[in-house]
Amino acid sequence: MNDEPIGPDLSHPDSAIRLASAVHRFPCPEIGAERQISFSDSFRTAGSHPTTRAVTSQADSARASLSEALVGSSKGTTVSHKSIVRSAQKYLPFIHQILLTCKVQPEVARLDERLIFEWSSGVEKSRAFFQSEALMFEMVMTIACEGMGLAGDACDESTNGNFAAASRGFKQSAGVMQFLAEDQLPKWIARGSNVDDKDLPSEITVGVCDAFKALFLAVAQQMAVATVLVKPGTPNWGLLAKLCLGVAEQLELFMSNMQSKASVQMPKIDPNFFTLVAFQVSMQRGLSLYFQSRSIWESNAGYGLAICLLNEATTYLLERDSETNRGLPDLGPKSPLRALSKDVTFMRAHMRQLLKSWEKDNSLVYFEKVPQSIPESEKLKSGIMMMKPEPYELKEVEPVPLSLPASNSLPPPPPSSGVVRTEQEMSDEELARQLQNELNMGAVPAPKPTTKPANNPMSSPPKPTPSAMSGPPRPVPSMMSSPPKPKSSIASSNKSDEDVARELQAKFNRGEGY
Repeated sequence: MNDEPIGPDLSHPDSAIRLASAVHRFPCPEIGAERQISFSDSFRTAGSHPTTRAVTSQADSARASLSEALVGSSKGTTVSHKSIVRSAQKYLPFIHQILLTCKVQPEVARLDERLIFEWSSGVEKSRAFFQSEALMFEMVMTIACEGMGLAGDACDESTNGNFAAASRGFKQSAGVMQFLAEDQLPKWIARGSNVDDKDLPSEITVGVCDAFKALFLAVAQQMAVATVLVKPGTPNWGLLAKLCLGVAEQLELFMSNMQSKASVQMPKIDPNFFTLVAFQVSMQRGLSLYFQSRSIWESNAGYGLAICLLNEATTYLLERDSETNRGLPDLGPKSPLRALSKDVTFMRAHMRQLLKSWEKDNSLVYFEKVPQSIPESEKLKSGIMMMKPEPYELKEVEPVPLSLPASNSLPPPPPSSGVVRTEQEMSDEELARQLQNELNMGAVPAPKPTTKPANNPMSSPPKPTPSAMSGPPRPVPSMMSSPPKPKSSIASSNKSDEDVARELQAKFNRGEGY
């Protein structure tokens, strides 16, 4: 026996799934390739400790891997967004550790070579590079790179039909944007740094990050709607109506935040993206009414109301006359939305066919009056936003040792217990105390004129025009400024330098200082 339904197929079409899940894919930021930097070379003197050398070397390697992944992505090679995310996550602990190290040891944070970081924006039309010598700039750009990489990977999952995975990815992206907007960027500004939004890539400004959090949550819910629609059987029409309305409201919140908090950045972003947002706001409101009408019709009550709702839904899928009117933006051959034109045409035809079928049934069977407009009591007051940002935080790191070499012209150390000990016999801890005492008394001679002055990565560079982000953080007491009371010397003439270094590092890891 043939179980196929009689008459046309009035179930929701595949075009509804594609239209509900249509999103914009932003490129990731990119690291400048012309100016090569090396943490190992820049911290060659101050970072001579074996642990520090290992960290700077690994930071160089991880940064190179991230740069390679980003360049490959921009050129359309096989490098995936997952690779970008992994590379950013690998590099972040190292740049975070170097930043923290300079923050807690500002007196000895001196560079042999300047660090000038270059990044381009992924969300702006221009691919011009921004420069800064601030370590904080490098760290927040890496975090933004991870967030945009997660969004790119979610787009890949959506294209492959893995809508549940895509939804999780966009929630993670929203969490990264929230972390930047509410944690890292306000802290940076609060330190007194001369940071001006117009001199920064858009994805590391507070207003854009706050707005993009709302955007990625809206897109995550679009993926949830698609997840419901692809499942076999009849979906929960009532739930879908509220979810789509929630998406539309969230996208309107995104636009409101951009206009109020990121008005300087809006003109820098591709206008085609904002055209798609306007398209989705109207589409999601139309789909919400479409799903609500199906919910009421299939409840076997309110047939006239269902027809009224469906008729209203079709108006949202018409092309609008102006930007202020209801409807979709232009879908013509020159429109950035032309790829969606066929699905829109098919969805309009489906709605007309469904409406015709309902009107026929109502005129022959139900005889319910069709309202001229939707009664206020039947309108959905608000949608549902079920998505929350996935919490994001930086991994805990420990600072690594920095030190400046002692000058040969320093006076010999004071005698202890009647025994004069040479510099070679003294521990690093005692040398550090001696150096700090001499610094406090102004007894350390100035460096020789032939020595090239070192740069401080936490302060404004000499001579060049000050960077917008090179202001120094609030001074933090150095671990050398108030040495702990000596318990017992860890250095003696019968211990090798390696033994002393290991014991010093063990004390450092326990937070006991040098």
